[in-house]
Amino acid sequence: MGAGASGILTTTQLITQAAALSRDYKLRIQLFDHTGELATGPAYGTPHEFHILNMRAATMSMYADRPDHFLNWLDSRIPQGNRPASGDAYIPRVQYGAYLREQLHTAVEDAHRHDIEVEFVTARVTDCLPGAGKALVQCGDVVYSCDAAVLCSGDLPGKGLPQLAGSPAYLPSAWQYDDIAGIPSTASVAVIGSSLTAVDVIVLLDALGHQGDIHCFSRLRSLPKVQEAAPTPWKAQYVTEERIEELTGGGARQATLTEVAGLFRQEIELATGAPLDWDAALRSARRPVAETLPEDIRDAAEGRNRWYAALDATGHLAPHLWNRMDDAAKEAFLAKHASLWAMYRHSMPLPNAEKLWRLVRAGQLHAHTGLRAAVAHGGRHTLTCVEDGREREFGADYVVNATGASPDITELDDPLIGNLRQAGRLRPHRHGGVDVDFGTGRLIGLDGTASTPVYFVGPLTRGVHFYTNSVETLRTNSTATARSVLRGLG
Repeated sequence: MGAGASGILTTTQLITQAAALSRDYKLRIQLFDHTGELATGPAYGTPHEFHILNMRAATMSMYADRPDHFLNWLDSRIPQGNRPASGDAYIPRVQYGAYLREQLHTAVEDAHRHDIEVEFVTARVTDCLPGAGKALVQCGDVVYSCDAAVLCSGDLPGKGLPQLAGSPAYLPSAWQYDDIAGIPSTASVAVIGSSLTAVDVIVLLDALGHQGDIHCFSRLRSLPKVQEAAPTPWKAQYVTEERIEELTGGGARQATLTEVAGLFRQEIELATGAPLDWDAALRSARRPVAETLPEDIRDAAEGRNRWYAALDATGHLAPHLWNRMDDAAKEAFLAKHASLWAMYRHSMPLPNAEKLWRLVRAGQLHAHTGLRAAVAHGGRHTLTCVEDGREREFGADYVVNATGASPDITELDDPLIGNLRQAGRLRPHRHGGVDVDFGTGRLIGLDGTASTPVYFVGPLTRGVHFYTNSVETLRTNSTATARSVLRGLG
């Protein structure tokens, strides 16, 4: 259920794995999506070529055993003069959406050769009910019976800033591309949030020729750091599966935050050849963007931010490491360190950083930390920040909420998630998103059991898997879920 990246990866994996099995049953796969379109969600549904992937092309293959697959696809589909010079290029997301769609269509063709039926159903799934060992997928008044169901809800916006909901100049989602395009070019715009989603909004405004002031507001930290332009691959020495298993006795005990931080400290110090200065990193989070951004750009262009390569080399282990941490460690990390971690780990591509620096240099883009309040009155908006111990107020004609998807599923305006939660067939995870079995993605109900054949793959498993927006993690989880589904059928 859901035809975004998660749904396409899961469907492709089901077909690939089922085609390799000796089956004594007829397999039928139904892919539900209310839009009737593929890969048109927030991640890859943007119509704009200037919205680029936040990861290099070399890391974006759909297939773990074919790491160059996306690069080879680009070579075969894009005219020679427009092809990326190397795997370090950042490709427009619309092209990656086309890649996902083509791979699904190729998998469907393969399914027909292996007597696997695939049906696309244009309908909004509103509930998933238990029924004698089966899952009953409800779409309004129509119910489909199936042996297993996989929910692939992507990023869903939360309720946003309810105090601004009555303002006609408030955009509750950064993915309202047409509405952002309708903002008058001379208007002042406040962007709430400082993550990669906020960077996308700023890049869009710039591409549209926006002339008014753009103020970016956040509570804790400024804009993301900048990725190394062409990082030399780094082989992790400390944050490795072997070290994690050694630290936790093969899972007999769980790691503390101090222990995990120690592994990362050693990894980063080895990669950079210098002691890790935590205080400097903390100060950098609140320094003026006019000071930090040119430094970050120079370091990225000249290959001096080796911390990025070290962090990037540990990405595939993030879910496993998160699973090995104790609850106190997770809670302390989310409460005190997650924002700073995201600033470095989810850093922006150099091409986007250079666009933002041009706006900063022109005096058009400003970034503020210490956001305390945002209110609307008389057709204007007032945002209050505390910076350097002083309270300051800023006015804005328009406000765009770029805080991204909500980790709190009780905030989501989604009938399927809401109905499952109210019936107790889905429970919120204490660290965000929905609760699932770590190894299979099987959905866990309010009673703590996974009694029905219902699975969940996608960003909303963040409380269990932590790093869930990367293609790498989605690829791993969809593979594991497809394997579990097919085992249940066999």
